Amino acid sequence: MNEKELVNKYAELLTAKQKATLHSDNKGYEWKYNQLSTLYQDAVLKAKLPKEELAEIEKQGESLHEQYEREQEEGNQFKEKYKENVLSNLGDTKGERKYKDAYKQKVLTFLDKEQDEKEETKVNTEKRDQEMAEFESKYGYEKVYALKRKVLNEIREMDFNLSQRERLKSVEQDLERERQIKLGKSKKKDKEVEMEM
Repeated sequence: MNEKELVNKYAELLTAKQKATLHSDNKGYEWKYNQLSTLYQDAVLKAKLPKEELAEIEKQGESLHEQYEREQEEGNQFKEKYKENVLSNLGDTKGERKYKDAYKQKVLTFLDKEQDEKEETKVNTEKRDQEMAEFESKYGYEKVYALKRKVLNEIREMDFNLSQRERLKSVEQDLERERQIKLGKSKKKDKEVEMEM
């Protein structure tokens, strides 16, 4: 067994010792540590190294073990940040779903087609509108528009009478006008800007 292999074996032994100490109730870690200790001692005896060389090998093994520990810690920090990001994104999705549901309810109320066939109270309406306003102020208009567009596409698939279909068409037209105003994409507006220059 060469010097590099001995360094690696000693680093493995230190890692196993640490795990056996941290998880003293788990006999598997203790067994693994004992196995590695026996293998390392056998390798040292076969190598017949002077004490100074053995001390240098173990010093390098400790250094390798510390490097491994740092990498493990960095990996755990990365995993934790990744998990936080995923949970944060799921939270956004939940917020989007809630916004879509609120907008859908608002449109269906306007179309006189209640989803759950019961009248909305004034308090519920105000609360819903407030929550929608908070969501709209938190996210950009493009996201809000995309969500509203999805809701209107879903609603369009429902059964409506002629009057309700006309109202839905007017809601869609209002949304497009609102988009033009909010995003500044109105043709008329562009022409006015050109004329002022």
